[in-house]
Amino acid sequence: MDCGCRTSYIGPSLANTCGGNSFVLFMTLLDTFIRRTCDLAQLCERVVPKAAPDLEYDFIVIGAGSGGATAAGRLAEVAHWKVLLLEAGGDEPPGSQVPSMVTNFVENPYMDWLYKTVPQEKACLGYPEKRCEWPRGKVLGGCSVINGMMYMRGTPRDYDNWAVAGNTGWSYNEVLPYFKKSEDNLEIGTVADPDYHARAAGKQAGYSITEDMNGAHFSGFTIAQATVRNGSRLSSARAFVRPHRHNSNFHVMLNSTATRIVLSDTNGKKIAQGVEFIYKQKKYYVKARKEVILAGGAINSPQLLLLSGIGPKEDLDRVGVHQMHHLQGVGKNLHNHVTFYMSYALNKVKDINDLNWADALEYILYRDGPMSCTGLSQATARINSKYAEASGLNPDLQIFFVGYLANCASSGAVNAYVNPKNPHTPKSITISAVVLHPKSRGYITLNSSDPLEKPLLNPNYLADPQDVAVLVNGIRVIQKLTNTSVFQNKYGAKFEKEEYGDCDKLKYDSDEFWECAVRYYTGPENHQAGSCKMGPSTDHLAVVNPELEVHGVSNLRIMDASVMPTVVSGNTHATIVMIAEKGIEHVKKRWLGISLHDRSRSRSAHGRSNKAIASNAALHNPLSNGGPEYYVGEYPHHASYSFPQGRKPTFYYYY
Repeated sequence: MDCGCRTSYIGPSLANTCGGNSFVLFMTLLDTFIRRTCDLAQLCERVVPKAAPDLEYDFIVIGAGSGGATAAGRLAEVAHWKVLLLEAGGDEPPGSQVPSMVTNFVENPYMDWLYKTVPQEKACLGYPEKRCEWPRGKVLGGCSVINGMMYMRGTPRDYDNWAVAGNTGWSYNEVLPYFKKSEDNLEIGTVADPDYHARAAGKQAGYSITEDMNGAHFSGFTIAQATVRNGSRLSSARAFVRPHRHNSNFHVMLNSTATRIVLSDTNGKKIAQGVEFIYKQKKYYVKARKEVILAGGAINSPQLLLLSGIGPKEDLDRVGVHQMHHLQGVGKNLHNHVTFYMSYALNKVKDINDLNWADALEYILYRDGPMSCTGLSQATARINSKYAEASGLNPDLQIFFVGYLANCASSGAVNAYVNPKNPHTPKSITISAVVLHPKSRGYITLNSSDPLEKPLLNPNYLADPQDVAVLVNGIRVIQKLTNTSVFQNKYGAKFEKEEYGDCDKLKYDSDEFWECAVRYYTGPENHQAGSCKMGPSTDHLAVVNPELEVHGVSNLRIMDASVMPTVVSGNTHATIVMIAEKGIEHVKKRWLGISLHDRSRSRSAHGRSNKAIASNAALHNPLSNGGPEYYVGEYPHHASYSFPQGRKPTFYYYY
């Protein structure tokens, strides 16, 4: 289909994401259909990147992930500000817009940094060189293009703890308006909690069911809200960058890797002057008249600070980088949610492929069916382990599910067996327990002064025995869940035992056995945080202040997961967007002298008060006439899914 514009190929193709020649024909045809479906691929709505930058801009944003895309889009709203957004990767391929392809582009060098940790002493012991893999988005939209699209805010206690640590303005009640700023809800009072917005083996196992984990009842089992609109992924780039593609004040450069933030030093006063970056093997320097906004994420932000001479002297001296400004905390306080995966065979369910031509046609025509969702990944739980606070207000475990995913097929035939040679092979699912409040802390540092060389990443997984204890308790929760009659009578669930190295010498299913197993097959949940910690100047590890300004350096802020003092209790994308929203509010207040947020709260959107928050929501479209537009839709029907009382939970829609 001709979409009415000249477009260039945006790779990679879905044919390259499944592995094996048997997938190539069907997946190539499917990818072609997706690329020619104009409203899905949106090739005519993509930004046209610059081939070379101008000499100077008011603001330079480094990194176009969850935080950077949000920050750049909000800055571009001010017509007289000239904004440059730098992204090391390319644009989103059309196939990544399909929710069911949620895992397909991980470990693809076009979109993934392909990071690995350094060898671990107490974790990742069953992997080559004892190194865990850390997928990180290297693409316009960053990790919001390759993540599971789950929208979770964390809990009120998360942000209240930030405030108690000296981060004025970051309590839950104070950050809630910045979540609202990106949301609106058309189902207030139904599946969404009206005070906070915009299901059933868990109940049988004794846990509560909640319809809005971002509302008052933030514990229990739920069908998660997701960053999806009209059946397709809504990345931060699509939500915040593409609406400004025609703005003359907004420039985007792709495949452009920042190598240094240039500082001036006049009588000890450090000021960010501009940014050096590499594009097509050529180095550029661009001046920032007002500010540099660093949004490279929990890995690339501390890396770039260190390359710029900002950090601990001992770390910089080791690799021969001249220190421009001492900040002891750069790269420190690194932590990540940690998990353990348990696979179960569903012996009463045959392993039939979840992707076929009928499903593909349903999706392309109607944005419905199994391709419009992420299978069992939409289900999750946030609960208290036996080690959680007695108040119950700070749940420390999350449960994830994986299975029934329509992402790869070799023939496209309906009811085709995944393993034709053994049609009796059962379908399998994976359930994982995640430690939400890890105690272990690690660090990021440079491997050399070469900006194109990957940094050293040491999360120091499971160094604190409390993390192991919570993880083992999570395993017991999964066992309790899968022993319910729902799992046993309907699905015939049976644990698929793995070989865990020397753990087999221990008594099977004892706590000691699982303590060994989690160290052997440690799972990183890829919610890395904390490596440029926010905190007051009295905190010797703080890198930014509560206005997200780098301590001791003028005109330089950070807006990404690295500033979280402690990682939030859940998936991090929503919180990073909020951080950028709040950060840009500080920028606009400084340079415009007013608080745009206070003014915008009194506006109405299509006649509705902005006091409404969202669970099934959309990000504001700053270019729409008369206010933002919002979209809501139902969870796609799939015969494999069963919801209580016949309800079909709704998706969370981003604009």
